[in-house]
Amino acid sequence: MVLNNFDEIKLSKEILKYEEKSKKIFTQTKDTNICWRVWGQGKPIIFLHGGYGSWKHWLKQINFFSKKYSIFIPDMPGFGDSEDLTKPHTPEKIAKNLLDGFLKMKNSDYNQVNIIGFSFGGLIAGHLSFHFVQSGVAPEKVILIGPGGLGAKRGPMEEMVRRTPSMTNEQILEAHKKNLGILMFADKSKIDKLSLYIQLQNTKQHRTKSRPISATDTLTKILSKQKIPLYVIWGEKDSTVGPYLEDRMTILRNINPDVRFHVELNSGHWIMYETPDIFNTIVSNILE
Repeated sequence: MVLNNFDEIKLSKEILKYEEKSKKIFTQTKDTNICWRVWGQGKPIIFLHGGYGSWKHWLKQINFFSKKYSIFIPDMPGFGDSEDLTKPHTPEKIAKNLLDGFLKMKNSDYNQVNIIGFSFGGLIAGHLSFHFVQSGVAPEKVILIGPGGLGAKRGPMEEMVRRTPSMTNEQILEAHKKNLGILMFADKSKIDKLSLYIQLQNTKQHRTKSRPISATDTLTKILSKQKIPLYVIWGEKDSTVGPYLEDRMTILRNINPDVRFHVELNSGHWIMYETPDIFNTIVSNILE
């Protein structure tokens, strides 16, 4: 069982091994203070985590991509170690502050940036790309993983377990494990102690309510205002998509006829954690 001998101190040390290799940078913008973690050297890639997430969503990409690229992974405003934004939370406001924060780091190669966004971070990636274009520098490539904000139907799924103040620590862990199996993983045997710890920590720190934004068509609208090299990846068994994958493809083709798709068999929503070697190879091939 995953929950046997769940040692938070040991798991936090495992996370720390990645964090210690990073440059941790805070960028004060007009509206907030954003925490970035930066690894590697080379062309920059901005990785944007999903809702109820943090930089830890990308843990299994850090060592692989930092060998060849400079990778910038923020905790988006209202998540992780970053400060919140004033309400209402909007993708436009989040993206503008991310761009401002990125430029404050004075990265000389920002005109060669690639943007990769997961789930809620996918719709933010579309808005961030738009603001890059507006600034006069279009991203080289934009890669979206199971993005929200397309205005498509959400896949039918089992109801998530709600956590309550009366729950014991063990019941909270059981709830997280159940929810990871419903929402994030196709193969429940891939839910390990580390993924459970990441989920536990991420949900403690989130303040931005991402799901109502993901349920809109904000990504569809913002992508229609820009011409960018666009790639979209889904896990075949992404529960947020369900039987409506073709609907999403149609929406995206109508916006950008040159969009490229990849659907990975037997993977769920959190594809980059569930099948990291496959995911890393797919993205590496796109970037080359």
